[in-house]
Amino acid sequence: MCYAVQKSAMWETALSEGNSIHLSLVYERMASSHPWLDWEWSVRGMMPVADSDINCAPRLLESSEQAVRWLGEPSRLDLHRTDLDAYVYNLTSPQPSVYTVAHELDDPIADGLIWKTHLVTMSSYEAEEYMSGDDALIGKLAMQDDVREWLEAFVALHYKDSTFKKRRRDKLDTEEYKFGQESLLELRRRMLASGKPEGELH
Repeated sequence: MCYAVQKSAMWETALSEGNSIHLSLVYERMASSHPWLDWEWSVRGMMPVADSDINCAPRLLESSEQAVRWLGEPSRLDLHRTDLDAYVYNLTSPQPSVYTVAHELDDPIADGLIWKTHLVTMSSYEAEEYMSGDDALIGKLAMQDDVREWLEAFVALHYKDSTFKKRRRDKLDTEEYKFGQESLLELRRRMLASGKPEGELH
């Protein structure tokens, strides 16, 4: 049966297997208060997917008068060395996040789901490329501790000449993070001054 493994065990397994993980997004539909809209859609979470489940179909999770939730089809989140600046920026932001992009389907699936996952990324720069259009559902999820530690390990590995101190779960001091000889707080200021986009989606 798809998605039968406990979530905590699945994260532990998925995050130990290299620079990519498979996961599914949780989509939510709620009645809209807007006079021109029947529904409001959002991405509410994500769930790791075991290798044996990567071909599973989307499915309805729960339905009530207030909201309906679906588990989307499995997608892959990849880490890339070319995105290291974006990852560092994300990790030193007040709320490290995972960014998602979904495209609308022509026909609903799984009893009403109208979105197909297009992108899951740790780079807000990549997600912002899709914000100018009206045909995408953009999500921003708080990064879970296990996922953040996985990303931190990737950054620390590929900045071999730097001192990258991992974030404590209960405290963040951005001055402690070093990127070469430059503190990441200073790096963020320099990136903003040079016109690079913010690491947060609004």
